Amino acid sequence: MRPLYTVEHPEGEPVSPRVLLYHFEGAMDAGHAGSLAVEQLVMTLPHTRLATFEVDRLIDYRARRPIMTFDRNTLTEVVMPELVLDLLQDDDGEDLLLLHGSEPDYRWQEFTEAVTHLAVSMGVSQAVGISGMPMAIPHTRPTYVHVHGSQPDKLKSHTEVFGRVEFPGSMSSFLELRLGEVGIDSRGLSASIPHYIARDDFPQGAAALLRAAADNTGLALPLGDLEAAANINRAEIDAEAAQQPEVSAVVTALEAQYDAMLQQAEGMSFEGSPTLDLPSADEIGARLEAFLEANENTSGDGLQP
Repeated sequence: MRPLYTVEHPEGEPVSPRVLLYHFEGAMDAGHAGSLAVEQLVMTLPHTRLATFEVDRLIDYRARRPIMTFDRNTLTEVVMPELVLDLLQDDDGEDLLLLHGSEPDYRWQEFTEAVTHLAVSMGVSQAVGISGMPMAIPHTRPTYVHVHGSQPDKLKSHTEVFGRVEFPGSMSSFLELRLGEVGIDSRGLSASIPHYIARDDFPQGAAALLRAAADNTGLALPLGDLEAAANINRAEIDAEAAQQPEVSAVVTALEAQYDAMLQQAEGMSFEGSPTLDLPSADEIGARLEAFLEANENTSGDGLQP
């Protein structure tokens, strides 16, 4: 059987990436935090395409139909999904890998084996997945990033927030598990995104993800554009919330809850974000299911109380 990917990096040019970052579109990504973080990296860092995966063998087009453009009497364009591995250099010139694109529908085992082979063959020692997760927190406070991984002893002091929970798997979680099984320091970063704006862009969450990724890997990752966008975005949310009393009431209640927990918190994490007394496993599972169902069945814009 032919491989799932085509190598595009010129032979004879050695690369030595220590870190693999990855994010897949199609799974849960509240606030588009993971997608915005990937966009920021590709837009601001030098990058070269290393490998392109054959999406025709991985994607169910009837479940996620490609977007086509019809102009007057003619079909003019179709946007096909991509799944690629890029080589980037961080702000200090260090090589890193970025795996991004559409989440595979098929051949999960074969895909993870291919990614594992590429990572191991290039000397990757650490892999980090990034995504956004809807939570009952206000947009007016720092974004909390939950860190988990295959080697807990290497994680910085961090509060357990989930305990034991079963949930529908994603490729990001599946890859985190499989890479950890071959000895790679495999981690996941989940930014907590206010649930009432989970379907809209939330650049503050993306900035928090990149800040946490830098903290976990030692990479020098660019944040400036996202932080500037976050300030504008917050002003827009404030203005819209001010026109919707029910949303303002939700934000005020969440602020009071957040501040009360902050006062009681015994530890701090990432840039002053508090260790939160987060919901139970059942509550988290119900919230994730509701979020996924809303993504599948609605296409509305704006704040959701």
